[in-house]
Amino acid sequence: MRKLKYLLLLGFAAVFILGLVACGSKTATPDAPVVEEPEEVVEIIFMRFAEGHDIELELMEEFNAAHPNINVSADTVPAEDTYPKLTLTTEANTPPDVFMTYWTLGAATNGLALDLQPLIEKEGTSWFNSLSDNGWAFHEYAGTYYAVPWRVAPGMVILNNPLLKKAGLDVPEGLWTWEDFLDYAKAMTNPADDEYGFCLMGSAEDPGTDYQFYPFLFEAGGVMINEEGLSGFNTAAGAEALQFLVDLINVEKVIPPGTTSATANTCIDLLAANKVGMWTNASFWPGIIRSVYPDADISLAPMPVHERGSTLVGGTGLGIASESEHPEEAWEFVKFMTSEDSMRRWATAFDFTPPNVSLLEDSEFTKLPGQAIVAYTILNQKMYSLSHYPNNAELESILRSYLQAAYLEEMTPAEALAGAAAEWDPILEEFQGDDWWAQWVD
Repeated sequence: MRKLKYLLLLGFAAVFILGLVACGSKTATPDAPVVEEPEEVVEIIFMRFAEGHDIELELMEEFNAAHPNINVSADTVPAEDTYPKLTLTTEANTPPDVFMTYWTLGAATNGLALDLQPLIEKEGTSWFNSLSDNGWAFHEYAGTYYAVPWRVAPGMVILNNPLLKKAGLDVPEGLWTWEDFLDYAKAMTNPADDEYGFCLMGSAEDPGTDYQFYPFLFEAGGVMINEEGLSGFNTAAGAEALQFLVDLINVEKVIPPGTTSATANTCIDLLAANKVGMWTNASFWPGIIRSVYPDADISLAPMPVHERGSTLVGGTGLGIASESEHPEEAWEFVKFMTSEDSMRRWATAFDFTPPNVSLLEDSEFTKLPGQAIVAYTILNQKMYSLSHYPNNAELESILRSYLQAAYLEEMTPAEALAGAAAEWDPILEEFQGDDWWAQWVD
């Protein structure tokens, strides 16, 4: 009994002491605020094209304001330098998290771009289908996707309105042919005033040199890749297309001197100065030209047809670096930039065609300058995805050198294409097991 009383007293004493400790604690800091650990801010680098529009930076800041745990900063780089920079920074373990890309397959097959399929599947079918098939096709490799479409751009003809008017010509609005194209080029050529009908890029360093060849190849009935996944341009159709361009330089003389040093900037400057009448390139270029030369008076027309109506479709996607440390946060930024609201504002400001189906079907949106003719091209011409082959940067660099040799008449078109094919095929053979070339098979 005495032992039981002793234990009870000990228990009461312990409770009393604990109560005093608790009361003492409360008395010491009765209104102490709860200190929360600051939320970590994830830093995201966005590598964008220097040729872009300031609205991209505005959208970036809006994203930051709406996502206090993510801070996106821009790394603005000339478009032609973005792929080399992604390669170098990945090797140095400091890649940008998000990057603009028109060379997606090269990045995918060289391990530079993240496979986005798991992230896409989380968003669901309706989100995927909200962006056009033509946009997605440009960023697909062997059944998966390595970028989200951000702008869709078929190859088209950009025309100088003052030279058209001077020659008594109208902007072609529908079907026209290679013969018509040549007639237009001749009518706008006046060497005494340094005016020429067509600007052709021929620099071995500028991607536009091979991009300008592709639509003529497709119109002649050719393709870049054959049914075996190897080079497909070394054909009679390829030689006919390249001969047409060579003759524009050396026989018809409707192209300014210095073709083999001409770059995109050369053609932009000449168009804006009313010194060339036409230039073939992606439909987004008028927006870029007007951002540099606001008074440039230019129009768009579909590519002329030959054996068939055809062109390339390219544009830009937003990819995530394979070595990004923050893919989930990078994905949130990509979704924001490709949302309908962001795309409407961006495309309206920059004369670009977005991939959002809701906008492409919006009659108010297609009233904007140039959008209707781009829609016509998408609906009425066969399209092949630009640079849609693995290791495209290396392959296209090879092709540019041979195109330049043809333009200089150092090789015939047939010899130049055969030389390029001989260098392409050993590279493409390494990827035949991926069965990736379905888009090229009619």
